[in-house]
Amino acid sequence: MKRRWLIVGIVAIGAAAVGVTMATRRPTTADNGSPDTTVPRETAKVTKTDLSEEEKLRGALGYGASTVVGGTGQGTITDLPDPGTVIKQGESPWQVDGHAGPALFYGDLPLWRTLRSGVDDGADVAQLEQNLTDLGFGADLVVDNEFDKKTTAAIKAWQDSRGFKKTGVVSPGDLVIEHGPVRVAELRAAIGDQISPELISVTGAQQLVTLDVALDKVELLTPGASVQVELPDDSRVAGTIATIGRAATVKQEGAGATIEASVSLQSPVDSLDAAPVDVVVTTPKATGALVVPIRALVALAEGGYAVEKVSGSSTQLVAVEPGAFGDGIVAITGTGVAEGDTVVVAP
Repeated sequence: MKRRWLIVGIVAIGAAAVGVTMATRRPTTADNGSPDTTVPRETAKVTKTDLSEEEKLRGALGYGASTVVGGTGQGTITDLPDPGTVIKQGESPWQVDGHAGPALFYGDLPLWRTLRSGVDDGADVAQLEQNLTDLGFGADLVVDNEFDKKTTAAIKAWQDSRGFKKTGVVSPGDLVIEHGPVRVAELRAAIGDQISPELISVTGAQQLVTLDVALDKVELLTPGASVQVELPDDSRVAGTIATIGRAATVKQEGAGATIEASVSLQSPVDSLDAAPVDVVVTTPKATGALVVPIRALVALAEGGYAVEKVSGSSTQLVAVEPGAFGDGIVAITGTGVAEGDTVVVAP
């Protein structure tokens, strides 16, 4: 896990901490004791900005976990989709005996029984009716748990559109039930094979990032929050925290417990199907902080820090308290320094 400061990070500052030698520095003085302004000196403005911290969480770009899909009954597989193909509502993932195979319907319930006129009411009936309605069959169909004449009519219209016999009956082998569109990840059978429970494996259709987050980092994530996803080439794409799990697990012996989370992408990464990535979470740390280049800090012999403030043709040391720093910038506080002031920067 890596950490990078977007502008600055909150740490204690000392000579070693900032990564530069903060030798005691006094203004150059002329023989009369006033600052010597004959030698050009680098200066910088005191600016005001918001400070944010970046935390990187390791993740994996892909399409999520895969599931195996297959069929029931008798028949020979006569066509299969290519890996990467997206199957949508109403489409058939494969062909059987030269005609369309089962259709993909959306839902949470498996089709565990044959649905026909006279069947007991149930949520699976409502699920079937919702799909038929979504596909444009049965304009006056009421989506409920009851299998009625309108349900039968909608099924017959759907069957007719597929070139099938209009029976008004839907059997488990007629449908594949998934939560939404699916993407073919792998073929588990070949053309010419007989129908079996394992024909293809599928994932969700949307590219996403999955990650296992250490328990002490979960608080960084908020559902719906914007994040950046850093790709292997260091470019970034926008993302949103989609899900955060509630169960902690240990992936391997000796490792710490983690919680699964996922990030949806604003735009898919067409050049990659899978890759290790970093999810970059930005956390605000301060608003309207005064900042100067780190090289503007003067380590005083008596202790503490100051900046050499330019006032007209002279300079004066002004005591400051360093705060957050990063990327060559440090936040400062002090009564003698304000936004817009000019300070001397050490070479």
